[in-house]
Amino acid sequence: MIRAERVWRLQRVSGLASMIFLTLALLTLFDGLRTGIFGTSGTIRLIPGERYPLSGPMPPKTELIEDFVIEGDVDDGSVRLVPESIFTGYWFGGGMWRGHIEVGTQPRPGTYLLRVRDKHGEKQNPALVFGVHVFTSAADRQANSPSVVYRWSGINAYLVAIGMGILGILAAGANFLLGRQWSSILAEIGCGEIFRLKIVDGFLEAGIEVTEGVEARVGAVYLFTHPRRGNLGQGKVIACGRGEITLQTSVDAPVRLGDIACPGQI
Repeated sequence: MIRAERVWRLQRVSGLASMIFLTLALLTLFDGLRTGIFGTSGTIRLIPGERYPLSGPMPPKTELIEDFVIEGDVDDGSVRLVPESIFTGYWFGGGMWRGHIEVGTQPRPGTYLLRVRDKHGEKQNPALVFGVHVFTSAADRQANSPSVVYRWSGINAYLVAIGMGILGILAAGANFLLGRQWSSILAEIGCGEIFRLKIVDGFLEAGIEVTEGVEARVGAVYLFTHPRRGNLGQGKVIACGRGEITLQTSVDAPVRLGDIACPGQI
């Protein structure tokens, strides 16, 4: 029975660990999504000396990079948008360009708005408007992040969510395997778990799940027990079915769903 109790405890621990890890995964995922929904997800957050790659559609009536009009570049060049090349879009085959936003080594911290448009006065494409927030340092950027997880750990919330999710799935897998082992141990000693409780004619009836092939006869006595709470009384078999038996006991018996019933008596 010591082995059975060890497996039971490990199963409960793995189940609790799985619940905790998966809950943390959901919370950190929400933190990442909240950052996007309520934070400044549309703003590119950079520090001195950093470069951010980007791409976008070609401005209307524009075929060459030389035809771009870029607004918002800082006069001293400390924050600027640099188009590099033109390519064909992967999905729809339209004209696209790629480039980068470059921050110098001594920029003035603050928010900048960079726009790419044509020189014909066409309506500004919102996809070609880039908000850039320049921080004094990486520590300053982390301290002012809208993500709680990133502020505390310096790690992207989505990466933390993935890690927690993987741990939760592994713990859930261990819980499943331990559950099968627990059921196998119960089957070896002819025991089963209570899966149903109801009061009938002044008595408490407990439905016990047993493996097929377990022989039980009406009138046989079973002992109720639990790895943590010990002996809980006894009941009498009043019905046998395929994969289950029904025990009858006093309504005052302190049994619960998940408790164990084994052949024998106190």
